[in-house]
Amino acid sequence: MCDGGVARMEYPHAILMDALRRKNAVLEGINRIFREALSASSEETLGQMCLAVAEDVTGAAFSFMGEVNDTTGRLDDLAISERGWAAFTRDDPQWPRGKLLNGFHVHGLHGRVVRDGVSLIANDPATHPDRIGTPDGHPPLRSFMGVPLRHGGRTIGLIALGNREGGFRDEEREMVEEMAPAIVQALMRQRAERHLRESEAMRDAMFELVPAMLWRADSEGRTLATNSQWQRLTGQPFYESSDWGWLEQIHPDDAPASERAFRHAYASGEPLTHQHRVRQRDGSYRWYLVRQVPVRDDRRAVTHWLGAASDVSELRLLQDRQRELVAELQYRVRNILTVVRSVFAQTVDSGAALDEVADHFRGRLDSLARTQSVVAQTASGRVDLENLIRDELLNVGVGEGAGLRLDGPDVALPPMVAEVLGLTIHELAINAVKFGAFKVPGARVDIGWSVDAATDATAPRLRLAWTEKGVPAVPIAPARQGFGTLLIEDSLPRRLDATATLEFLGGGVRCTIDVPLVDGDAML
Repeated sequence: MCDGGVARMEYPHAILMDALRRKNAVLEGINRIFREALSASSEETLGQMCLAVAEDVTGAAFSFMGEVNDTTGRLDDLAISERGWAAFTRDDPQWPRGKLLNGFHVHGLHGRVVRDGVSLIANDPATHPDRIGTPDGHPPLRSFMGVPLRHGGRTIGLIALGNREGGFRDEEREMVEEMAPAIVQALMRQRAERHLRESEAMRDAMFELVPAMLWRADSEGRTLATNSQWQRLTGQPFYESSDWGWLEQIHPDDAPASERAFRHAYASGEPLTHQHRVRQRDGSYRWYLVRQVPVRDDRRAVTHWLGAASDVSELRLLQDRQRELVAELQYRVRNILTVVRSVFAQTVDSGAALDEVADHFRGRLDSLARTQSVVAQTASGRVDLENLIRDELLNVGVGEGAGLRLDGPDVALPPMVAEVLGLTIHELAINAVKFGAFKVPGARVDIGWSVDAATDATAPRLRLAWTEKGVPAVPIAPARQGFGTLLIEDSLPRRLDATATLEFLGGGVRCTIDVPLVDGDAML
């Protein structure tokens, strides 16, 4: 009876020890998965390690892990175990080692596991109703076990093991089912870490690619991190700039206001927009637009600040130039309106008939308009003297010919000098067409000019002479001073600091002008 009793007590003990052994194997396998997952360089490496654990605890000859592709709905290889690669490469060189295959239809024994989300053991695969055979190069399948991998409440793939000696049992199924959640968790953690690394790498790359200075500061204003732009542009290393040391690089005239603006932002939590000059490596200063915003937690407390500074020196120069141009335009508009009023008044005061007054006024306005058009179309606003003379002559019907000679160097006239000279040439040309050299056959007009170079005390001066020859006229000046005479003898000297003479000689008119080539008040 005692011997029999001892025998009956040993059997439950053996079952318990076997279960304990399996449990320990599973726990060791899970610990190994989590331990070695930390050093896995890729999902495939992690998958191979998990498969090796599964093979060790089940005695499978080979295994693979697959995942359902959410886009295609097909099964992609995540990993093939080392034993699996050895089996495939031994039987068929078409299965090159290391090349995972993708795009399998979700059918056969694998498909049954994935579709049902339930583990499957087939120790006689050839007779199973879902059996579809193995692909070329696959080793003969004598036994099969598939365990689903689940995540987020759905089946995302499976672990498939093959050819355990004697077939798979429920014990092996239970062991792999217990390890499956750990495998999924390790896989998802490794995937999340990889995505995080990729995201951080992309962030770091973008951080450096942005041409602006970028930084992150704590709630007290201490710089926690920057991109390389600050040190590259200023030469100041991070450790010197981090604890408000960057203020040393700000222009002395701007630094106090910059410090006040930043400290106010940190104290109030308000976003900052500010401009100041930053010293560059070469000692020069450039203007930067600074923007800084707070980052808050769920309780609206500021955790840190993100800032950026971009070079706006060129923009400020353009804005300054724009303001100058607007001011210049306003001045020129006022000036041209004054000139027009003066031309109108002097034309009306001539006492001529209304038709003649209108004709003269129209011609003088056209002369002003031609000069303004040239000024507006050139970047410098200057007018070529020879082109101005030719335009005025062509306007009265005088072109190239034996009765005209132009001689002089290239001269670029300031806008206001060009306005008055254009009107002067217009008046001389009109007079020559009506009464002088352009009316008389055989007569001629010589127009010559030269430039005296500038000195330390004086601006360059233009000397221009209009000389008519061959006009059979009595050398007596007109009894009444017209617009042209007033323009030459009064407006030129008064408004442009010029000297000018107008002579009515035997043979025609002679006009000489000596004018500085600087802008002045061209109001008539």
